[in-house]
Amino acid sequence: MWLTLRAMALVLFVSVCVRAQTRTLAVYSDTPQDLDAGSTAIMHGEVQRLLAPAGFDIVWKKTTERKAGEDFEAVVVASFEGSCSTVAAKTIPVAAVSLADTSISDGRILPFFRVDCRRLSQLLGPQADSSVIGRALGRVMAHEIYHIVARTTQHHDTGVAKPAFSSRDLLSARFDFDAWSLARMRPPSVARIDQESSENAGR
Repeated sequence: MWLTLRAMALVLFVSVCVRAQTRTLAVYSDTPQDLDAGSTAIMHGEVQRLLAPAGFDIVWKKTTERKAGEDFEAVVVASFEGSCSTVAAKTIPVAAVSLADTSISDGRILPFFRVDCRRLSQLLGPQADSSVIGRALGRVMAHEIYHIVARTTQHHDTGVAKPAFSSRDLLSARFDFDAWSLARMRPPSVARIDQESSENAGR
């Protein structure tokens, strides 16, 4: 009984700490080529949904809007290569797909990443509608942001932090980070509390 109460208290404490340590993450990017306003909004919403459990509040900025004196806890810069339209996309084998990459210099992860819209469109195939494209883009972006904010090149076996996405991952109604990956993105103090909570809840 005591262990159960302790686990419940830790879970509540983690929830309070995560809310108290919500960080603002500014994402600077231009609108992906051939992506309509509705799909762009879905992309933004998916990134926010995936990163909210790690304690991030996303602020979207145009790359031309960078101003002196702006203060964000974290900043990333995204670029998009090729067209995001699937109208003329030819489906390609999953094994041949590299959808995005994050810049690394001298072993240090930089806050810049690139999404290959052409390959993403080819993976989704011509049957994908605009809402699916926006959601898929959000998942690919969240994966690269994970590398940047967690400062790691490591992947995990499941979820959005795994090394490669299948078309099923991108087309499914729900696809999330697992607990291990979320902990990697949280501030160290919250991550330690979260780990202790998980361990006690399993006893």
